[in-house]
This record gives sequence, C-alpha cells and structure tokens, in this order.
Amino acid sequence: MATWRINEMFIAPALTLIVVEKVDYRTTTTTSGRFMFGCIAPIAVVVCRQDGTTALDMQANPASVKQLRRDIPDLDAALSA
Repeated sequence: MATWRINEMFIAPALTLIVVEKVDYRTTTTTSGRFMFGCIAPIAVVVCRQDGTTALDMQANPASVKQLRRDIPDLDAALSA
C-alpha cells in the first residue's frame, strides 16, 4: 500500500524546502510469522520563496505544484499556511 507524505526539511523566513515522499509498505504471512517491509522514497522537492513556489522531480525536471497540491492534501495545507 502506498501513501504520500511531506517532510519540511528546511524552514527560514525567506525559504522553505519541502520533500514529497512516497511511503510504501507491504505485509506478508508465512509459517514463520508475519513480516512487514517498508520503503520511503522522495519524489519531488518543493521550494517556497517570497516570490513564488516551484517544484522539481528527482531528475531536476519541473513538476506541477498545482497537481502536487491536488494529490497531497498535507502539502496544500502546508503551502496555504
């Protein structure tokens, strides 16, 4: 099961860096017991400055801030605050 989360990595009056992360975990049951595996992977970096907000994917290509805000409610709340 995959979910999305944000991680505010750096906060200053003139600049905020937010990492958008995909959290994926799986569980399995064997004769030995139940096991859980997890992975956290960054998918984008959002840069908030006084002159605007931009986003980059992990290949340094521009990403849509509007789409990220729609997909991740926590990001929308953080950018609106």
